[in-house]
Amino acid sequence: MRILLVHNPEAGDGESTRQRLKKRLVQAGHKPIYRSAKKKGWKRALKKKLDLVLVAGGDGTVGKVAEKLIGTGLPFSVLPLGTANNLARTLGFKQSQEQLIAGLARGKRADFDVGLARGPWGKRYFFEGVGAGLFADYLYERKVSPAKEERGTKAEQMKRHVKELRRWLRKHRAQEWKIELDGKDYSGRYLLWQAMNIRSVGPVLRMAAAARLDDGAFDFVGAREEDRELLLDYLSARLKGSNARFPLRARRFKRMRLRWVKESLHFDDALWPAEDEKWPKRCKIEIAVKEKALRIWRSKK
Repeated sequence: MRILLVHNPEAGDGESTRQRLKKRLVQAGHKPIYRSAKKKGWKRALKKKLDLVLVAGGDGTVGKVAEKLIGTGLPFSVLPLGTANNLARTLGFKQSQEQLIAGLARGKRADFDVGLARGPWGKRYFFEGVGAGLFADYLYERKVSPAKEERGTKAEQMKRHVKELRRWLRKHRAQEWKIELDGKDYSGRYLLWQAMNIRSVGPVLRMAAAARLDDGAFDFVGAREEDRELLLDYLSARLKGSNARFPLRARRFKRMRLRWVKESLHFDDALWPAEDEKWPKRCKIEIAVKEKALRIWRSKK
């Protein structure tokens, strides 16, 4: 297969990861073209005659590349090198690098729905989900005041994030949101709300366990003031290593309309408004599903 390997050199072991992946692809009988996700060349390389795009990196890198593949029909696979890897995990890329590469030649296609959000920015795509409240505010704080370099295993890093979210939740204030789902009013004061395209968000918080890749719908999860203790108990259980089920029921929907009033939103792991953007006045935002917009190529076990 003619494979474009788009690698985030800041993930994994940098140059050694690059050489190792290229070598394994050649040994598996493929013809790899390497491009760094940190340079512009990978976008130009998409115009070459390719059979597959292989993304080696975290969810941010996967989303950046996937956006350029929407509507092209060119399939992509993932070698997860990030910390949470929510997107890679949901798409089915759970095996080791060796197993994923070895199974590429016998892979099969699958469809993946994409989120489309329209607002003051025009339009933008997202793959994991959109949300506001606790998790968005936590992301904002981490970007404004970056923590020290993350250390420890991925599991240890995720545990630290869960611990911080629990600490934030104890004092986090619910905010008023005007929300409409498929024409029905779900407005209210929310500690957090999430419109999920996949099952998990952030430090692998599995808020929408029944979410599917190609069902043409999102899952809405909203936590109000009366749900605070339920969320605290859930996060406490996660810290103890439990695979506790998320305590709030998700509601399926296809289209969301909301009125935005100066509260941070997150689209996947990107915040809006960004630090360098001027905060607009009140505005309306619409979120919808772009069905089967992407093609995934899953390795055969």
